[in-house]
Amino acid sequence: MIESVLVIQKLIERYDYGGAHEILKEKGMEKTDTAILINSCRYSKNFDFFTARKYLRQLTKDGAQHKTCKALSTNLEALINGDPDALLSELLENLKFQIVNEEYIDFLGRVNRFKEAIYKYMFIKSQLPDRQFTFQMRFLQKKEILKILRNHYKIFNNNLIYALNSYFKKYDQRGETVEPIIKLMNSEKMNQLIDLRNDSLIGHGFSGVSEEEIQRIYGNPYNVLDDFRACLETLGIAIQRYKYANINETIMVFLANDSKKIFIKDHNGSSHYE
Repeated sequence: MIESVLVIQKLIERYDYGGAHEILKEKGMEKTDTAILINSCRYSKNFDFFTARKYLRQLTKDGAQHKTCKALSTNLEALINGDPDALLSELLENLKFQIVNEEYIDFLGRVNRFKEAIYKYMFIKSQLPDRQFTFQMRFLQKKEILKILRNHYKIFNNNLIYALNSYFKKYDQRGETVEPIIKLMNSEKMNQLIDLRNDSLIGHGFSGVSEEEIQRIYGNPYNVLDDFRACLETLGIAIQRYKYANINETIMVFLANDSKKIFIKDHNGSSHYE
């Protein structure tokens, strides 16, 4: 089991919760708190927060009372409700996953998604400043935003980013807040990253993406995370950092406890821990 513990530790360090869960299943430990927490993370990582919550609710009473699991339960509710602090923090974490695992095409896809999310957030906040924002609002749909831009501001570009750039340039009065973000999002280095994404498999082409190409354009890929984090802070978003790092520490605590149990088979061939 010691070897399996080391493998699981390596896997969760790379946020490979699916691989870690498979090892626990092979060991007959799929009903332990360790496996349940890992399985919850497996779905949360893919933005399936409803399934993540379902599995988290299967923890034992002791597991559910652990401070990390209680915090995760609260976080999942916020994610399901479209809370901007929770969702944008989650998207930042997801960007980090792609860097750690050197999945640079998916990384660029998240960069493009983040840019769009920031633009939508800034626009809806400008239109409905007194309304509580949630990413579940129907106004976040592309067609709804383009309709507002056409009907109220006579902006007819069907490219969402270009249309919103026109709006922010002509009509938005929050210069000190919005201008540095718009400047970054339209910077040459950011546009070059988006061009890489567009030429890749998740865009319109078949080009691969290497770390060297990203470094040539933007420097260390983690610089992108730093810049996005600065944008969120400017907008007053409360960023939750190290969510999965904290969860991973708890997983290893749970695993240390679970791995002390001796797996046996009774005379009927059924299995249990003692």
